[in-house]
Amino acid sequence: MKRYSLKALVEILEVTPSFVKRLEEAEIILPTVEGDETFYTERDVRKLLLAKDLKEMGVNLAGIEVILDMSDRMLTIRKEANETLHRLLKYISENISPRG
Repeated sequence: MKRYSLKALVEILEVTPSFVKRLEEAEIILPTVEGDETFYTERDVRKLLLAKDLKEMGVNLAGIEVILDMSDRMLTIRKEANETLHRLLKYISENISPRG
């Protein structure tokens, strides 16, 4: 899994360190701390990109938090629906024989 430093995020995403820190304080992104270093995951990067876009559209931090939370919930629901569909299709293929 690729990890990014704060410096790399600031350079790559063209955001300010204070913006990243505000997202951390709001627990929108959850970096990993190892010793004196803080690392961000690709998931954090995706959230930062979306947060940056929302900020540029005039959405405040509270709005960004709500939107990103709803996005996470939608992804979880989609994953659960896909898993249920997979189990159902497996059950059908294993237990229902075609009529012939």
